[in-house]
Amino acid sequence: MINSPLSTVRTPAPPQPAASRQTGTAHARRVISVVEALADLPGPDHGPSEIAAATSLDPAVVYRILQSGMPSLVVRGPSRRYRFGPGAIRVGMQAMSSIPDPEELSPVLEQLSRRLDACVMLWTLAPYGRPRRVPYAAAPGRYGLDALGLSAADLIHLTSTLRVDASGRVIAAHLPPTSVASILEEEIPVGTGLGVLSEDDYLTSLEVVRQAGYGVGRGEIPGWTSIAAPVLWGTAVVGSLSVYRPSSLMPADLAAPITLTAAAADRLGLLVAGGAGVAPLRYPGRTRVIAEGAA
Repeated sequence: MINSPLSTVRTPAPPQPAASRQTGTAHARRVISVVEALADLPGPDHGPSEIAAATSLDPAVVYRILQSGMPSLVVRGPSRRYRFGPGAIRVGMQAMSSIPDPEELSPVLEQLSRRLDACVMLWTLAPYGRPRRVPYAAAPGRYGLDALGLSAADLIHLTSTLRVDASGRVIAAHLPPTSVASILEEEIPVGTGLGVLSEDDYLTSLEVVRQAGYGVGRGEIPGWTSIAAPVLWGTAVVGSLSVYRPSSLMPADLAAPITLTAAAADRLGLLVAGGAGVAPLRYPGRTRVIAEGAA
């Protein structure tokens, strides 16, 4: 028999004892709990005690995980507090790269635009800096952004902030409280209409969105009414789908437009998730609010 790498027979490793496998599984769950706590806790960085309180783990266990288990995913700053590092950015970018191209999503927007005779926009949450939205795909129908009557500079500011318009609020409703606070620190852009919500009304509207799964903007962009629904991948917000129509042409009863917009946003969520994955978020008040006329 020729002694070569191809003819070498390797003895399989002995199977791990059941107790060892269970210990490994338990450790993996603890690591995942720490990562999820870092994502869910308010603020940019956290100490081991905060994370331990959020995960019900021993602080010493949390410290060991942070120190040795995730050298690039989590980093420690000068204040000896921990935050996500470059490894988390790579993970996020890889996840975001799987989102279909605008050309693949546009048929959903175009169908909605035809059915409602409206300008339809798909916004995505900007990946860096203060929470903002960026346009990803559009089906303008017989309208266009130039119909809003704003300068280019005002248009860019107005359509990027989450402080104005239903499309911004349905995204903000699914962000952590610290992100919402930073949105409210922004000045209201030039070019907005009289329908812009006060800070208290804005916060109230976010709770309505969390219950109903859609938002309505009346006159926040002068002369226009907007309807928006979040586009979700499981419970994570990717962006929002919004419908714009001159207020004089928008029907008084918004139940049908809201139903169609919400259904199209759910369809986009399925496409973003590749038709599988985490179960979509359910909104307990969506059916009831639509049935009551979408006030």
